[in-house]
Amino acid sequence: MSAHPLITRPPVLEEPPPFLPTGNLWISLPLIDRRDGSLWRLGVLHEHLNGLLEAEGDPLIRPFLTVDGQAVDWGGRLEWSREGFWIPTWRFRAEDVEVEGRLWAPIAERGLVYQVRVTLRSGSPRQVILGFEGRWMKALLSRFASRPLPGTWSGGRDPWTGSGVAEFQAGLPLLALGWQVEAPLSLEITSEQPFAYRCFQTRDLHPGENLEAVLYVAVAPDGDGARTGGLHLRRRGATALLRETRRWLESRALPLEDPELAARLNENLFFAYFFSQGDCMDTGAPVMVTSRSPLYYVSGAFWSRDAFLWSFPAIVLVDAERARQLLRRCLPRYLPHIADHALYLNGVPLYPGFELDQAAAPLLALWRYVRDTGDVNLLREPAIAEAIPLLLQEITAHRDPETGLYETFLLPTDDPTDYPLVIYDNVLVWAAFRAAADLLRRQGAEVEAARWEAEAEQLAEAIRRHGIVEGPEGPMWAWARDRQGRWELREEPPGSLRLLAYYGFCDPEDPIYRNTVRWLASPANPYFFPGPFGGPGSPHFPFPGVFDLANRLLTDPDPGILEVVRRAPLDGGLACESIDPQTGIVRTGAAMASLAGFLAWALWARQRGHRRFFEGPLR
Repeated sequence: MSAHPLITRPPVLEEPPPFLPTGNLWISLPLIDRRDGSLWRLGVLHEHLNGLLEAEGDPLIRPFLTVDGQAVDWGGRLEWSREGFWIPTWRFRAEDVEVEGRLWAPIAERGLVYQVRVTLRSGSPRQVILGFEGRWMKALLSRFASRPLPGTWSGGRDPWTGSGVAEFQAGLPLLALGWQVEAPLSLEITSEQPFAYRCFQTRDLHPGENLEAVLYVAVAPDGDGARTGGLHLRRRGATALLRETRRWLESRALPLEDPELAARLNENLFFAYFFSQGDCMDTGAPVMVTSRSPLYYVSGAFWSRDAFLWSFPAIVLVDAERARQLLRRCLPRYLPHIADHALYLNGVPLYPGFELDQAAAPLLALWRYVRDTGDVNLLREPAIAEAIPLLLQEITAHRDPETGLYETFLLPTDDPTDYPLVIYDNVLVWAAFRAAADLLRRQGAEVEAARWEAEAEQLAEAIRRHGIVEGPEGPMWAWARDRQGRWELREEPPGSLRLLAYYGFCDPEDPIYRNTVRWLASPANPYFFPGPFGGPGSPHFPFPGVFDLANRLLTDPDPGILEVVRRAPLDGGLACESIDPQTGIVRTGAAMASLAGFLAWALWARQRGHRRFFEGPLR
């Protein structure tokens, strides 16, 4: 099997990135350095710039400690954990000194808090200096690639609020940061262009005593919002902000008896929630993206499939009201070009190319939301009611009259194909027709509902007539075919033939399906990669796809899949596009927030005994 000559391949990672993320719906903190606790970038979604606007530092924040005049070298010895499955916390121990750090973006606040506490456990009294320092070096626009923006900084000490302020301007203000510290720290601004600062306090510690440093950083479109925002964070205080954030996370974490699987589930769940969507800093508009991390090679843009098929079900699990808001405001924004390969944040095409699965995805998301929440009232809103027939119209425009199947230009891996009648895509359309029929019936449109049920049945007949071929394992499902009757065997984990049983198109014990699944995981599949973390890949990424782990959670009765999911290192425990078959470490697509949502949702579905899409609800 040869790859298409116009295929695009992601960069291959030799080592996993040494970073972990956190954030909230306003700000993303994607590059927290595991080695020394530094923060290198802070990002916001910007509607008018159509991407991620990021402040990059050298670093932006670095905690430091000196004991009796000697600087402590963290030396990569920080021990990391997550509070509430989302707040990064680290510990450092050396001789009689213990240090704990915590960095978080408080829920619903436009800013962050970094808290570090040093404790002297034993020995003689020590002189301790504890604090933070950093420099804001660049403003970056990240959309797929990151590029620096030309502009200037202004700011300094604000006499009214006491904040340190830095505002980046490119003709007009675009992004500003405001610093405040908890007394008795003192904030010293060492440079205004670029903005650099240092804040610290000195104290003689006796055994059993501790010293704490707290830094607040507010984010706003201009210096006025940043300086007042910094003061607001300080007025609220680290204790209240931490308690509120913990309470929010604890109320939404999903319970599992196995603590390791619970961590794997909830860390991916919150990463998907906060990094696959957010509110734009300049307009407040909610938008959906592949990822808010620059580590993902196509970050800062919209994909309908990524948003509605993979991350949206996880968002429903975390916050159904937020999911409703996304449907109400994002679906109309993206609807005119919903099936194009990738869109800018404002809905204009970024990367053209029709994808059948992206046209079907919103109908499945809307059905899943209504089924899980019982919120039929949403279907009465004009924007949602109008979207259903428009989505169906988009799909039916690509029907092949000879076969009765539907064509696509690009595959679920976003690569072109010479076999446009893709079986998985057609099964997804079949499921979308069934979902649309149910939604229309809930609206009282009985005649239209019956029409799309009939369309689903006709499509099912066409899939069975044209999709079954003679393969190495006997009769099996082809990956795709063309109008001339030529076909190919293939697997793409983002749109796996495994999922035919999950969507209810065939019985999991059906011999044709079983033959297909055996072929996917056999040497006859040229893109199967054996190993402890082995599985199918694709021409797009020649490694086992993490999508396959989610697919198997939904379809494979073997309980061993739970052990693989538990043990796989992935990208610091978070989902990534593909992994090494021997080590389970990320090889392509780090920080893929939409896939984190799919993995978390599949793991929760497995634990709840959910094995078919049209079962429900899962909340």
